[in-house]
Amino acid sequence: MCGVVGFVNSGRRKEDRITALRRGIRAIAHRGPDEAGIYDDHEFSLGTVRLSVIDPLLGKQPMVTADDRFVLGLNGEIFNYLELRRDLEALGVTFATKSDTEVLLHSLAVWGEQALDRLNGQFAFAFYDRRRRELLLGRDPFGERPLFYTAQGGVFSFASEIKGLFAFDEVRRELSPEGVRANGRYWTPVPGDTCFTGVRSLPPGHVVRVGPRGVELSRYFEIPIDRGGTARPALTFDEAKAELRDRLEEAVRFRLRGDYPLGVFLSGGLDSGIVASIVRQNTTGDLPSFSVTVPGSWADESAYQKIIAAKLGTEHSSVVVTGQDIRERFPNLVRKCEALLHFGAPVAVEMLAEHVGQSGVRIVLGGEGADESFFGYDILKEATVLDACLAGGFTAKQEALLGASLDDLLHTDPTTPAGILRFFQDQAGAPVLGAHLRRFDSELLPGLLAGQEGVAGVDRRLAEFARSQVTGFDDLDMVGRSQWLDFQTLLIGYGMTCLADRPGAGCRIEARYPFVDRSVVAFAAGLPREWKLNEGAREKHILREAFADALPAEIRERPKFGMRIPGAEHLLPTGTGDWVDEIVSPRRVRDCGVLDANGVRRLLDRVKSFSDGQVPFPYNHAYLQVLSTLLLQESLVDRLELPEVDIDRILLREFDGTGDTLTRG
Repeated sequence: MCGVVGFVNSGRRKEDRITALRRGIRAIAHRGPDEAGIYDDHEFSLGTVRLSVIDPLLGKQPMVTADDRFVLGLNGEIFNYLELRRDLEALGVTFATKSDTEVLLHSLAVWGEQALDRLNGQFAFAFYDRRRRELLLGRDPFGERPLFYTAQGGVFSFASEIKGLFAFDEVRRELSPEGVRANGRYWTPVPGDTCFTGVRSLPPGHVVRVGPRGVELSRYFEIPIDRGGTARPALTFDEAKAELRDRLEEAVRFRLRGDYPLGVFLSGGLDSGIVASIVRQNTTGDLPSFSVTVPGSWADESAYQKIIAAKLGTEHSSVVVTGQDIRERFPNLVRKCEALLHFGAPVAVEMLAEHVGQSGVRIVLGGEGADESFFGYDILKEATVLDACLAGGFTAKQEALLGASLDDLLHTDPTTPAGILRFFQDQAGAPVLGAHLRRFDSELLPGLLAGQEGVAGVDRRLAEFARSQVTGFDDLDMVGRSQWLDFQTLLIGYGMTCLADRPGAGCRIEARYPFVDRSVVAFAAGLPREWKLNEGAREKHILREAFADALPAEIRERPKFGMRIPGAEHLLPTGTGDWVDEIVSPRRVRDCGVLDANGVRRLLDRVKSFSDGQVPFPYNHAYLQVLSTLLLQESLVDRLELPEVDIDRILLREFDGTGDTLTRG
């Protein structure tokens, strides 16, 4: 994990540019504690922070080509850098390091934007052409690494985290009512938006070019999704199992590359178990594995974690998450994520990341991304039945089929199969937002915001984004639309941000996810639906069968069980005057500006009324989102505290391009 921050055409004097750049570096220094670097000329300034993973000695950033033309700052890793290096060497390119950063630098210099089609990695980068005076920002296809930008005060600025932008004086700090509304409804802002006015997120699979022609955003990657083809599959089921296994094993091997100790996450579920089994087969010696436990909670998965750890022979350890941990850590997690939280899970993930980092492991592999490609969520079961209903009517048979298939959803959602079908029967035709519309409508936060805009505006913007990203989006059935929204909301907008990237920032680890390898996702998209959701009920069917010999039966046959860390009940006001009592005070709610004070008061009364100590859905989501909104206002709008960082101690590379020749510090 690393970070980039910088700006174009600031018009500042050199000393003022460096001062601003150092503020930006301080804001994101937690992302790369090993070293910092600076590039500066009259038109472009770049700061980098680095957590070294590949070629620690020579892979310093920023990197500049030998002819001094191209400059690069990279956050992330290029997993297939060895193969790309061989291709470039065959073209006559010479290398000064063994790092993947230098491979990306030359790839972009030689192939331009077409290089992005060759990359297998998790990345966000800033690439500057000094001759053409043009900046290219790029982000990986599945949003594993973040990148934000804004144009304010005549300056174009970018950073790996929004805090980096807010370190610049010209960038306004203000919550966006529309961004908060969308975040509360979808668990993420509309892709490209944020919770802050004027601040943009570079969507996954996109680049933005900044140069003489202005600011140009374009897409280079379209997420492959299941389009419901009825043609005879090219492979038999057994052949497809073997091909899937080969592709996933290759994806894991790519992600084992690095110069530091590695380990695996073990949630107790199928996906992390599969990844861990492949890692075990491809490594020797001790393999550390890590998990979260919640003793005494219905959400605890420690029994399953022990089963898979014993099967694989890993050196297993876990962290215990308590209600006190959630209460103490929640404010900082909101600040780290720069978004609304609706679960306590990010707290658990941060604690786990700290534990991994303290163990000496720097590279850790996990199972995120499997549910989206292999129909792991109950929402795809809803969508499957909904398609049948739209074709043949809402019948008792379809209600029974839905009732027999639902599992994970019923742990937290009090709805019934009849209620689900009744909701969609009341819609005018096929919902543009697929089966997710019911989930979106269940969230209460949009109704707790000031103003009367409602959700029609953000729904329209999300639909417009979908149509711009997916070829023939309106021709997709409910399964296809719902799967794409799985990727955009559950995986990219929430999972990769609030569960993968941000909680681990500052913990000296890099998490990697083989299931979002482009080859694996594309292969899954082309498989018959019945192979992924067997008989409308058995999710991830082909995954279970492909790795049947690698996993204990208890893991292989375990239904989907999403990570659930109790949250709201540990964050209620107590009247003791701690941070919760202060943040939900009428004055704070009123001063926030985007919340409706009466609506928030009614919600507080409601969540405090539950006598069994548990806050049920949807009130738990809404309450945590209200807390998040107030915490964002406090920590990133009302006051921005930059950490004290001894930049000179970690500043290992500095370039000055203001003269006739580039000088290296």
